[in-house]
Amino acid sequence: MSTAMGAFGRAPRFVLLLLSIIVELMLAPLLVESEFGLHVAQLLAGLVMVAALWASGAQVAAVLLFVPTMGAHLLAVHSGAVPMHEAALTLRMLFFGYATGMIMWRTLRRSDVTIDAIAGAACAYALLALVWGNAYVLLEVLHPGSFNIPAAWLLGPSHNPGPALIYFSFITLTTVGYGDITPAWPGAGGLAAAEAIVGQLYLAVTIARLVGLHTSRRP
Repeated sequence: MSTAMGAFGRAPRFVLLLLSIIVELMLAPLLVESEFGLHVAQLLAGLVMVAALWASGAQVAAVLLFVPTMGAHLLAVHSGAVPMHEAALTLRMLFFGYATGMIMWRTLRRSDVTIDAIAGAACAYALLALVWGNAYVLLEVLHPGSFNIPAAWLLGPSHNPGPALIYFSFITLTTVGYGDITPAWPGAGGLAAAEAIVGQLYLAVTIARLVGLHTSRRP
């Protein structure tokens, strides 16, 4: 009974995180065209971080990463300074990376296949794309022109490449490869190749683990 209650208590966290990521992916590119919409999109990004903190268990290490990450995010929103933007991107990478690791560890160490385990695996997969997406944006800030991005994808008055590169990250992780956004610098190409490899390894290991657990518990 306690195991079932524990799974019920954790599953909504993973579901909420997954839904928040999907909502941000769909709405953020539509919102950043206006000043008000940009603030709403930045609020959605903050909500994703809060959901990631909750899903990862909110341990001391997670909170210690979350507080400066959220602080840098808010300061970058209000100041618009490039160094603060770079700091916010770096901290988001570290925070999402830690949250991904914690969720993967909890998922893969389970002894049975439940909704909790499946939802956790899906969340970790989506967070991997956010880790690389922030890395792509940081690379574009530090080394402009690292990616070939169509003008229509550079949104808002500041020609923000963020939504385009987050989209590129998900397309690379899933190996869909539409080809509308491409690396234009060897460093960017290497980063994209690493994401594709990690994404496929994650799917192979996670699916093998979950199928193995399910098969071993069959009567």
